[in-house]
Amino acid sequence: MAIKLCQILTACRTSSAYLQKMNAALQHRDVEKVKYHGEITLRKLKSLSFSPLEEFILYYWLGTVYYESKEYTNSVDVFYKASMLARKHSLTPAYGAYISVMMGNNFMLLRNISPAIEQFHKAEQYFHKYGTDTYPMNQDEYYTTIIGLAYCYLYRNQLEKVREIIETKLINHEDGVVANRFFLINYHHLKGEYEIALKDNDKARNAFNECIRLSEKLNLPVATLEAKIHIAFIDLIENKNESAADILMSVIQSARKTKLNDIVGEASLLLSKCYALLNMPDKAVAIERGIKPILKKIDIGWLYERSREYEHFYNRLQSEGRQNGQAAPEVLSDIINDRHERARHKDVIVGKSLVMRDIYYLVEKIASTDLPILIQGETGTGKELIARALHRNSLRKDKNLLSLNCGSLPETLLESELFGYVKGAFTGAVEDKKGYMEIASEGTLFLDEIADMSLKMQQRLLRALEEKQIWKIGCEKPTAINARFVFASNQDVEQLIAKKLFREDLFYRINTIIVSLPPLRDRKEDIPLLASHFIGLYSSGGNVIAIPDKVMDILMNYPWPGNIRELENEIKKICVLHKDIAMLKESMLSDAICTCRMRDMRSTDGVKGLRELKADFERDTIAKTIKECKGNISMAARLLKYSRVVLHRKMKALKIVT
Repeated sequence: MAIKLCQILTACRTSSAYLQKMNAALQHRDVEKVKYHGEITLRKLKSLSFSPLEEFILYYWLGTVYYESKEYTNSVDVFYKASMLARKHSLTPAYGAYISVMMGNNFMLLRNISPAIEQFHKAEQYFHKYGTDTYPMNQDEYYTTIIGLAYCYLYRNQLEKVREIIETKLINHEDGVVANRFFLINYHHLKGEYEIALKDNDKARNAFNECIRLSEKLNLPVATLEAKIHIAFIDLIENKNESAADILMSVIQSARKTKLNDIVGEASLLLSKCYALLNMPDKAVAIERGIKPILKKIDIGWLYERSREYEHFYNRLQSEGRQNGQAAPEVLSDIINDRHERARHKDVIVGKSLVMRDIYYLVEKIASTDLPILIQGETGTGKELIARALHRNSLRKDKNLLSLNCGSLPETLLESELFGYVKGAFTGAVEDKKGYMEIASEGTLFLDEIADMSLKMQQRLLRALEEKQIWKIGCEKPTAINARFVFASNQDVEQLIAKKLFREDLFYRINTIIVSLPPLRDRKEDIPLLASHFIGLYSSGGNVIAIPDKVMDILMNYPWPGNIRELENEIKKICVLHKDIAMLKESMLSDAICTCRMRDMRSTDGVKGLRELKADFERDTIAKTIKECKGNISMAARLLKYSRVVLHRKMKALKIVT
């Protein structure tokens, strides 16, 4: 690691004492010291006179040592900063491409597969254009990219693509070995996981045994132990539970001696499942309790993904009748899954469905980073709540969180709100005004309904994101910004790109991580929790209102085209109109809910579709609001949080006549 990373320092010839200290630690392969000096430098960065290349080196080194330490969430965050810097200052293309490789590896290990594939494809494009002769994008990184891409397809169960990569792009072993002496270990490890997916356990076992032989020859204990965990996994598949338990216990003992906490954690997860299969619940619980002290030393996002994979594997064995009547222990599962109860967003996001649990952990994995986030979901699904959760769990939690609905403002007003203006910039500009981007600097800016922006505004936003500076209206010099951006849309942005209504380059700038929120109809098991939550919020004096089964059935069977917002408004209305009640009655519900029975809703071709139900809800809501505003479209638009232009567009689409 040290020799490779120091080559970039030679190119820079820095005089920075901070980077020199990191360099000295790198030469001694002291990862902890590199991390220590790097984090100090990062905290002092604003007061240091670093050139763009020196700042890039800081991110480059720190991201790499985070990766070596298996702190994947921290690593991807730092590498993202490096990628933005490389783009802004047009650094050597090889540097930017190397960052893509490392971000791809981090995303892949955290099982964020879509952004991982995107980053690996960027690296592939570099190799097609420039070849493998420029440091650091050499033959070694080429094979790292190809193997990383193969793992992504493997985790998506796209086995044909994995086979194609193995049989075409990885066929020349000699080139790989020359590029990296560890290549054969990585190659056989990939082959082993691929053969497990194909259910050829003999070939998989041979591949992992070859990994162990090569790892021991090169004195790589981590690779040896990882391969042994996979052999234990194969033993469990073949019902050799005692053999698997012996292997895993040996792995844990060896890993503890060398303080390989991630290996201890992963092997313990699998061993607890193994003991459950062996009808040894006490041992299973003891194993999981035994690793509780090291949880803080492991990337929780990575551990959660391993836990979920092994839980899925264990459930598969259960379905095959392999459990012997014993339930798997839930000590560690509870520790991992109940983190939501202790998180800062527990009072913001409500729900325990599997899809929401995955979203909680995605939020937790990415909250501490500065990665741009795109939240997609129908109106009323809670996009702003996710933005708040991201902010509350971020390092910027003590700074501003600002929200701006881009669809509720005309273009000229949106421009001044986002970027600000100087005195005299236009008629009425009687003093300087800061825009949202400047005010949110050091904090978080949530831009809702970004798909409603005009193409011109999208271009200005893209420039601000790339340059990390804004040009106020009427100002002759730029203003630096440092906000974390969270975007949201209730439309499918990729479909808008196909229709030329959204800039593709902006989409690729904001979609590093996509959080897809499900409609309420797809998480009905959360309706009782949500209803109780809203009763607690809106009932008089915190009065507890019971919901009989019959009423709950009605709530559960209603499709909720307005999603959580519609449910909240329904409960709020009941609490306001029926104070001090002890029980919610069917007669208190809105007519639309009471009369809604999916079997009775017939259109000309059968049952009414969800798209039609949503359109009905929007049509009724808009028409009712316009009526309440006595035909005043501008007032109705403000109440509905739309711009007048967007509201007219909606009215035309829904055929609403005033």
